[in-house]
Amino acid sequence: METGAAFRALAMPLFMENTARQVGVMKDKGMFFGPIASDRKLPFTATRDMAAAAARLFSDRAWSGQQEVPVLGPQDLSFDDQAAIISEATGQPVRYQQISYDQFKQQFLARGTSESVAQGYVDMYRSKEEGIDNTAARTPETTGHTSFKVFCEQHLKPALAV
Repeated sequence: METGAAFRALAMPLFMENTARQVGVMKDKGMFFGPIASDRKLPFTATRDMAAAAARLFSDRAWSGQQEVPVLGPQDLSFDDQAAIISEATGQPVRYQQISYDQFKQQFLARGTSESVAQGYVDMYRSKEEGIDNTAARTPETTGHTSFKVFCEQHLKPALAV
């Protein structure tokens, strides 16, 4: 239903910070895990680039209408690409290991999430693997400035060094 209200919705792919949540297992096993195929290229973005896009949109008082605004990182990466970049940027050998969607869901359930939340994550990651995030064009307006390498140097390298 059309309300006539002006709005812009940020549309973000996978967050670089999601990889950082696995620093513990990277330290212990030299690996990180996920259900998406290791060679599937996807856009990733840093949360600081999302915040910058939101601030830019909030400060534009002259705008009206309705619009989806993608916020993409500088390049699409596979999880194998990420593992190579993490290894290079941190000096720690790290590799990606694909797990089943059932294992992925069980990880959420083991942390106490509800069945519906765990299933929601499974559904979201399946849709990402199937290409939901690969539809937006990368343009100067939709591309954040933070590369995954810079993200790793600033966040993962110090965390893995501890």
